Amino acid sequence: MKKNNIIKFLLFIFIICGLLVGCENNTKSNSQQTKDTFDMKAATNVANIYMDYLIKGDMVNIRKLYSKSMTKTPIKNENNKLNIFGYSIQDIVQVGESGVFKINVSRSDTEKAFASLDEYSIKIIKENNNYKVEETNNVVQKEAFIYKSAIKMKTKDTADVNLVMALKAVPSYVFSKDDKANIEKVPVPRHNFGFMNFSYGGKLLAVTTYDKNCYIGVIKIDESLVTQGQESGSGSDSQDTGGGETKNKEELEKPIGKEITSMDILKDVNVNFLEFSKDEKFLAVQYKTKDIGGCIRLYKVDGGDMAKYKFEDNFPLDKVNVVFSSFDEDTLSFDVLAKDKKNNSLSNIVGKWQLNLKDFKAVRM
Repeated sequence: MKKNNIIKFLLFIFIICGLLVGCENNTKSNSQQTKDTFDMKAATNVANIYMDYLIKGDMVNIRKLYSKSMTKTPIKNENNKLNIFGYSIQDIVQVGESGVFKINVSRSDTEKAFASLDEYSIKIIKENNNYKVEETNNVVQKEAFIYKSAIKMKTKDTADVNLVMALKAVPSYVFSKDDKANIEKVPVPRHNFGFMNFSYGGKLLAVTTYDKNCYIGVIKIDESLVTQGQESGSGSDSQDTGGGETKNKEELEKPIGKEITSMDILKDVNVNFLEFSKDEKFLAVQYKTKDIGGCIRLYKVDGGDMAKYKFEDNFPLDKVNVVFSSFDEDTLSFDVLAKDKKNNSLSNIVGKWQLNLKDFKAVRM
């Protein structure tokens, strides 16, 4: 009898254990199933589409990506004068049934020398089997602007501004990249700053100066020099240098622009915008001339050399405009547009193109 009781007790224990294990496995399965139902790739795709629409200022299609709660929020076109020219996703975190994307966004003013680096935060949720934008937030990281013929920079919500580089620090003469023999140095415009744009990491600032020609350079920023600069410029607004000269605080301020790399000087052009690649290895320049219209130049940020692919040599610029579209991973996308839409002879080159940034081969899409 005792033996039968022991057997029954053991069977009871086995049954209970089996039920507990089954419940635990079922809980894990449900938890895993919940986790697996949110597709981060699909959410990332929506985040990219949203940013592409934002760059274009396409508010109609942006609203289509909003969740039900977001559609109740009034929106306006952000791209009035301070345009978004590019973005780079810096971080992705899955939080339950949502994905949160941290995106660095480069903005530039189209009418004056001003650049901004912002951090966008976008929350994507799954709503009725569709991935929707549930929440957005924007925080300014850096701003660059002109004050008294110098580039100044403000970081986040600090009250201080720091000198990046004075206009007089721009090189006086440089060689044009069109002058392969480096025979004739061209005078650099040193009266006006033009278009500027930050790299996504905020350590580089692409700048232009202009008159009828346009100089293009990239400034490396070292914010560790901020404290030194404040110390050297601290105290009163002026200081006697010992020789009877009095210098104001701005002249004594140490710049946080560590060095400037000259990319090029383009003759008789207007630069429409500058854009860094996502890995910050390349700088694309969109320019326009009266004679040939619009085209692109591509430079290596490290050293300032022109990339092996020269757009002017590959397309008939008397018949087409070459327009930058975007930097993607290892590629540059651009459009070739016919100046005369009735010219059917251009059908083999007009359209969307991609330039491989590794072998510098361009293919029509």
